[in-house]
Amino acid sequence: MKDWWKGFFREGVYPLASLIDIDATQLEVRELRRLLPAGRGARVLDVACGVGRHSVPLAAAGYDVTGLDYSTSYLKQARRRAQRAKLAVRFVQGDMRRLGFEKAYDVVLNLWTSFGYFPSRADDERTLRSMRRALKPGGWLVLEVVDPARFTGGFPPRHWDRIRGYWMLEATSLREGKDPAMIAERFIIAPNGRTSRTRTFVRMYSRPRLKAALEKAGFERVALGRGLIEQGAGAKPSRILALARRPF
Repeated sequence: MKDWWKGFFREGVYPLASLIDIDATQLEVRELRRLLPAGRGARVLDVACGVGRHSVPLAAAGYDVTGLDYSTSYLKQARRRAQRAKLAVRFVQGDMRRLGFEKAYDVVLNLWTSFGYFPSRADDERTLRSMRRALKPGGWLVLEVVDPARFTGGFPPRHWDRIRGYWMLEATSLREGKDPAMIAERFIIAPNGRTSRTRTFVRMYSRPRLKAALEKAGFERVALGRGLIEQGAGAKPSRILALARRPF
């Protein structure tokens, strides 16, 4: 499954723009504005920005936003979103392991489990170090990943979801051992009848494992909590939100 993400994150395969939960996005952006540095002009790098669902509304709120993604298909849609909103958002194509920025941003975002895609743990470490280098001294990383604890007792069986006219059949399994990972197979039917079949890999990070990885990458003041819009929820959390600072 090496480099599965190169073929997966394309509009004709995984129609991200059509699967976005608009209400959840609004709540996420509101929570991000609470977490991010106050004041217009704070520089934000949205890593794995996709179609710009966070980048564009953050720019509308006054942040100086750069969105980076590997998918040229998604970036085209992100640019159109920004143009329609008459916002100057910079979108660039790149690899999160080699961001190429040095001490440039107040905040780096990596949301919606956009981390852990690489078969080698060393690549995850390169990604975190690259994010740290992109931050100004004292800058913050905001990273959100799926919480393995939600799957205690096993994964649900295969199930169908319907989202905005798309049907999606998903079956998920867990690779156990010292390097656990979540492997999902999806069969997607578009409203026009077009189908796609995919297989994805995401390395799983428990809270202790994530904290250790961030500290190894050179971050400090690591704080872990519930997902971005799960604060105060009574149910078992489905995501982990990590805040970590680049030292001064």
